[in-house]
Amino acid sequence: MHRLHFTEVGPRDGLQNLDRDLPTETKLALVERLLDADVDLVEVTSMVSPRWVPKMADAERLLSALVTERGHGVLRRVRVLVPNVRGLERALAAGAVRVVANLGATEGFNRANLRQGVGETLAELERMADLARAQGCAFDVGISCSFGCPFEGRVAPDRVAELVDRLADLGVSEIGIADTIGVADPRQVSSLIEHLARSGVGAEQLSLHLHDTRGMGLANALAAYESGILRFEGSVGGIGGCPFAPRSTGNVCSEDLLHMLVRVGADSAVDLEGLCQAATYLEEVLERPLPGRLYRAGFWEGTGSPA
Repeated sequence: MHRLHFTEVGPRDGLQNLDRDLPTETKLALVERLLDADVDLVEVTSMVSPRWVPKMADAERLLSALVTERGHGVLRRVRVLVPNVRGLERALAAGAVRVVANLGATEGFNRANLRQGVGETLAELERMADLARAQGCAFDVGISCSFGCPFEGRVAPDRVAELVDRLADLGVSEIGIADTIGVADPRQVSSLIEHLARSGVGAEQLSLHLHDTRGMGLANALAAYESGILRFEGSVGGIGGCPFAPRSTGNVCSEDLLHMLVRVGADSAVDLEGLCQAATYLEEVLERPLPGRLYRAGFWEGTGSPA
């Protein structure tokens, strides 16, 4: 049995779309709860321009506070989103040892998200990969809208395979396949993973980032797991979305996703009770129920009532 590798993206992907700002201290408390739940990796913030995503304006302050609380070793368990070379330089200056960048699968989404064409972004990613490598920093890249684009419709598997191959050539540590607007179905997920395997890309290098916008997030995750994927991303409580993709609400819920995969036999080091407690904390902070289900329903062990 192979162990899952789980990346929690709530503090970045989840919080960036909220209708309110959270103090740095509250973000820190959430990140610490997620680390205490033994999540493999926490995507804590983004080095984007505050003009684009104002809620990430405290990125350096949050990283500094985290190091103050937990020591420099904590940086090995966190990841920072970087949109460009300048963002990577900021992340490195703040001490980050793992970063992730994005690449749109289509020209339309890439221009909406990164303000440039796919070819331009690939050229910048090459420079970023070289800089990260020189600084001993792990460099991941996620391919947004790998299944469907809000501007161009369905995305062909050959297109995703082409971009995956380009990223693999750059020496990217992990390549994320993202259903940014939540339009994938289980057969489409399985088909794409099989297509990538035939193209020579091993499942061990791929991660899956799902949105539950249309209620198929968990089914898609199961299809991916059964196709050999062991690296997943999710957002605590199911919060999140993408500010550059219309109506893309709903990252797949971390605790619901992991609970489902463990129930079907997957091995995970994550403390699900601790993850549920983090979701409960976030519910209290936001003063509203979250989309996630497990943290509200509780665990069921086959007895008369849930625990």
